[in-house]
Amino acid sequence: MTETFNKHNLTGLIMDIIPVSSRGQIVIPEHIRKKYHIKKGTRLVLQERGAALVLKKEIDVEKMLRAMSAEDRDWLLLVEQSLAKEWNTPEEDAAWKDL
Repeated sequence: MTETFNKHNLTGLIMDIIPVSSRGQIVIPEHIRKKYHIKKGTRLVLQERGAALVLKKEIDVEKMLRAMSAEDRDWLLLVEQSLAKEWNTPEEDAAWKDL
């Protein structure tokens, strides 16, 4: 069951509290599914952004990547690979976990 907060936070967003099942599953609330046209079979991309998890429709990510020039995609990949060596470490995870 989804508990909807009818209060706006400082950014004007309405927040939903959704439980995670014992199998790690979540249910996207119906009003969100309708708003973003998420239906059975819609594929989502899960991104980690610092301490946040972001869901995007796969088709939207594909459109964004297609709109980028080949050079921009190459730079993005290079930056990601370079930063992964520095940031994907247990020490970095420990340093940022409480922020």
